[in-house]
Amino acid sequence: MPKQTSANINYKGLFLEKVRQNYQSLILGFLVFLVGLSVIVKLFYAPKQKLPAEKKAVTTKQEKLETQANKYKVKEGDTLWAIAESYYGSGFNAYDIVKANKIINPDLIEIGQELLIPSVEPKYLTKGVIAEVKTEQVVMKESKYTVKQGDHLWKIALEAYGDGYQWVKVAKANNLSNPNLIFAGKVLTIPR
Repeated sequence: MPKQTSANINYKGLFLEKVRQNYQSLILGFLVFLVGLSVIVKLFYAPKQKLPAEKKAVTTKQEKLETQANKYKVKEGDTLWAIAESYYGSGFNAYDIVKANKIINPDLIEIGQELLIPSVEPKYLTKGVIAEVKTEQVVMKESKYTVKQGDHLWKIALEAYGDGYQWVKVAKANNLSNPNLIFAGKVLTIPR
């Protein structure tokens, strides 16, 4: 038998024979290659196309905030809580004013300082609730009170004693670790 050398080997025939024997594997491999290539293209090139649109959306949101905002000039005795109450009816919106004006220390606002008052939804209403410190109308005479939805200690103390500041007495009598968290259905002792 003659020894085969590279001169007398039919490479083209061998290649075609291997393709015929393994054509299914070759087609499957080619499809996997195309899927992988498309995933790589999407990962590396798609974010570059979306970046300008994202940047524009952020700019538009900031512009929207500024165009919808009112301006307020700080007067003597003003606090962010009071300003928020006058605009939103809720002192808790003071945080929105801090955020809109990038205020570092909310306790330091200066007379004459101009503040942007953003157009946002009011949070929990406080105007009129905290302003009512004392009243002659004591509507609760019982020594036990079942908390209803929307109740807070200030309101309960106002109804029980006619003095909202007495909420501390209610909190201590009930060993409340967090007086801001009272849940509907909880029975509170009202000290007399």
